[in-house]
Amino acid sequence: MPPKTIFLREDVINAAFELTKKSGFRDFTARRVAEELNSSTAPVYSCFKNMEELREEVLLRGEKLALEYTLKPYTKSVFLNMGTGFVLFAQENRELFRVLILESPETRGILKQFMKSLYAELGKDELISQLPEEDRKEVLRRMGIFSHGLASLICVGIHNELTKNEAISIMFNMGKDVIDVALIKAGIKKSFTA
Repeated sequence: MPPKTIFLREDVINAAFELTKKSGFRDFTARRVAEELNSSTAPVYSCFKNMEELREEVLLRGEKLALEYTLKPYTKSVFLNMGTGFVLFAQENRELFRVLILESPETRGILKQFMKSLYAELGKDELISQLPEEDRKEVLRRMGIFSHGLASLICVGIHNELTKNEAISIMFNMGKDVIDVALIKAGIKKSFTA
């Protein structure tokens, strides 16, 4: 008799996350997660009270991946990296983006934490850190709206896919307008560059 395969909680989360990256939550059942694990449904139910608990773990893992994208150093500008990363995350993880941003109402709390993390990172941006707090929040809000819109259009196939450099260029051009206005308003005589 072959040895019994034991799956850890992390194995089940990994399988559920991979399933979600492929098909969102449309096929998010214990049976489909088990197929991804190449097992019966027993490991799913032994590691989690219910599918909602597993779903929450997948959402947290998705948020972590999205944050990793926004913190990558695509350019010298922390701020530009955030928008570029968000757009590239949506493009490279369409189903996960749909689940996190477009379809799951329970992600509102996760997204608020995500925005707090991004705001904290803005303090590391040499230029934007000079803005008063309210102006920094306004810059993040405006660029968040733009980034979300562009990422959503790419995710649903309305806008063409972008190379990394194209994403940087689009985010830079829009960001420059938003940041330059904020700098003028704050009386700072610098201009946004990357």
